[in-house]
Amino acid sequence: MHDKTMLIGADSSNITDRCIRVTIHHCFFDGTRQRHPRLRFGRVHLYNNYTRNWGIYAVCASVEAQVLSQCNIYEAGEKKTVFKYMPEKAADKEEVVAGWIRSEGDLFLNGSQPCLLEGVGVESVFKPHDHYPTWTMEPASVALKEVLQICTGWQAVPRPQVT
Repeated sequence: MHDKTMLIGADSSNITDRCIRVTIHHCFFDGTRQRHPRLRFGRVHLYNNYTRNWGIYAVCASVEAQVLSQCNIYEAGEKKTVFKYMPEKAADKEEVVAGWIRSEGDLFLNGSQPCLLEGVGVESVFKPHDHYPTWTMEPASVALKEVLQICTGWQAVPRPQVT
């Protein structure tokens, strides 16, 4: 099992990472332990991804992170916790804080547990239209899950002919 899949935001001392903006869509994370992704600072928009059989957690929000998870499919294996919060202290702050995660339209399968925090911070998670005017998102469904299993990752595509 591959351990650490995707870290966005190096560590809690890199406060310039507050400007990070990342969109992750139409990915299939299969049987990896953690960080699908893990985010420090910044903003991540996750949509139309399929995460299956993680080893610790699926998505983690650390110091000041904002994660918007929309229409993703989370299918648990042995571990059931989808979202994790990891408090850390930013280099220019005194208090230790985690980030915030908002889940909208996600599909939780095989006993997966969102474990979301509630409160003022959740309401302050960014809106996608703050960063881009339009995007196409499909509802989380078994049909989307099947497409992502077949169509993501490495594909045997022939090289173009050199003329």
